[in-house]
Amino acid sequence: MNAQSKSVGNQDRILAARQGLIPVRERAWLGGFGNMLRKELGQWWGTRTWWVQTLIWVLILNGISTIVALTESITPNDLLQEVVQTFLPMSVGIIGMGTVITTQGAIVGEKQLGTAAWAMSKPASRSAFILAKLLAYAIGFFVTAILIPSTIFYITMRALIPASLPLIPFLYGVGLVILGQLFYLTLTLMLGTFFSSRGPIAGIGIGFFMAGLLLKGFMPMQILIATPWPLPDVAGGLALGASLPSIWPVPIIATGIEIAVMTILALWRFGREEF
Repeated sequence: MNAQSKSVGNQDRILAARQGLIPVRERAWLGGFGNMLRKELGQWWGTRTWWVQTLIWVLILNGISTIVALTESITPNDLLQEVVQTFLPMSVGIIGMGTVITTQGAIVGEKQLGTAAWAMSKPASRSAFILAKLLAYAIGFFVTAILIPSTIFYITMRALIPASLPLIPFLYGVGLVILGQLFYLTLTLMLGTFFSSRGPIAGIGIGFFMAGLLLKGFMPMQILIATPWPLPDVAGGLALGASLPSIWPVPIIATGIEIAVMTILALWRFGREEF
């Protein structure tokens, strides 16, 4: 750079300063992600949200499975199969619906209150805004709705039922609970970038969940395996080491792809939001 170009650059800076402007570097794609993530995690772990969520999920998931274990009068192996087939499929479904209900206002609420526009006026990128919410909610639900109840379930069933429940296959089943929760989380956050009120978000999310319950038995297999609806049955089968159809990995792969696509759509749509 020669002396003349330096002089022009300095004159531009002086002119911008006189007009109340200062030159800044363009934000990085994940600019402000750390601050946004700390803020989102603080809403989980810095308030009573974490223990309220934990209490709710333990009462629902562990309460029902413990009642089944204590009231059924069958052989230990049959009882173990019944409680596992109750706990894991129930976890996939109920946690998915709970995720929709809990996160339906995660983005819409901030758009309505104006806090999303305020955050975008700070050194934070739009992609960081979405990904911080996604990661914070994923961690929050993982700990409160999946990790703690699953740990309690495993310890409780080992104490109540004199039958073996291998840990590794059980963790495979828990992994599908995580996958199902991530599907409904990304679905809800994506819908939040497209709509401006909670009604359509909750309606579509819960409607999709209910459609799986009502239509799963009537839907062609070619369509069914492209949805997360088979995950509850696959989770129970994997945990028990049961024989599964040869196509059982397909809904797992399809759900993973759908999570990635919905995340990309959320980033794309929020990047075009006008504030």
